[in-house]
Amino acid sequence: MAYEIDFIGIDKESKDATAICMRWKVSKENYIVGVFDGGLTDYGEAMKKHMDQYYFDGIERGHINFVICSHPHQDHVPGLKTILENFDVDALYMNRPWEHIEELFERVKDGRITKKSLEERLKNRYTYIADLELVANEQGIPIYDAFEGDIIEEKLTILSPNKEFYLDLLAESDKTPVMESAAQDSIFHSVKILAEKVINFIKEAWDKDSLRENVVTEPDNETSTVVLGEMEDESFLLSGDVGIRGLRHAIDYADDVDKSLQTNVKLYEIPHHGGRHNVSPSILNDLLGEIVEKGTSPSKTAIVCTGKGTNHPKQMVVNAFWRRGVKVYNASGYTIRHHCGDMPSRNWSSSVPVEFNEQVEDWN
Repeated sequence: MAYEIDFIGIDKESKDATAICMRWKVSKENYIVGVFDGGLTDYGEAMKKHMDQYYFDGIERGHINFVICSHPHQDHVPGLKTILENFDVDALYMNRPWEHIEELFERVKDGRITKKSLEERLKNRYTYIADLELVANEQGIPIYDAFEGDIIEEKLTILSPNKEFYLDLLAESDKTPVMESAAQDSIFHSVKILAEKVINFIKEAWDKDSLRENVVTEPDNETSTVVLGEMEDESFLLSGDVGIRGLRHAIDYADDVDKSLQTNVKLYEIPHHGGRHNVSPSILNDLLGEIVEKGTSPSKTAIVCTGKGTNHPKQMVVNAFWRRGVKVYNASGYTIRHHCGDMPSRNWSSSVPVEFNEQVEDWN
């Protein structure tokens, strides 16, 4: 099945952000069109312009079959408001904490909290998706949960999170401090993750990762909707800001339903802008395959979404993908298109990959 997927970049200094749109053919002239995350507001505007030009060919208000909001962070959500306001959208897939008040309320430890006040607290703390919900309601766009096993437009399968995992992560999150949860003893709260300024570099060999096992990212990142797209000729995986726990859920569920990610996927989104707290050697072995012999031609592709001028992706992450036979591209400052099959020509130039480099960031 012919399809194309666009990783939107903007040509100016920007924080890291993720905005992805896609379409696939259902007949000679008809497509299913979708969006996965919208980035910051500037990214949403860039995505609108891109889709108007390449997907809808000047149609005043194009038709989008689905929009997926992977998780509630600023670098993924605000641009989606532009999409919902300027296109005819059939459905928004987005997990909202306040839609699970009954289950969450069982964990409340403060007797002064009511279900109503808990809902208000959650909406006040998850402001970006609360705002997106308002826009969807104003536009008359239905909102659906996105949990493990859900199918979108017959071709996309949600691999993670499942509902139980999602609720556990909400309880861990510092946005829900009224919960009785594993927050006090969770692996996340036992480690203080600070913003990093990398100064020193070390040398890395081909056959050994500098990535660490048991790294952690914040619980809201782990709630990211992980999506497997099966386009018959090849499959792709979108991951938002998921970490090793969410990836483990995705890998295991895919194996359970006979959709091995290592075997079937040819295109990967690198999680969290190529951060090193979201992947580990063992996870990548299961996701991509074992380390290949140096000099082996890559058989797969990975794309990472970063802002222009940021310190992502981390080189040790890029190297880890390369050594497992995956060529890496960075949608930083410009949009990268991946396509398969008979899709309209754009006459774009080829992207230059981010190469393997022996010099990587020192953890210290």
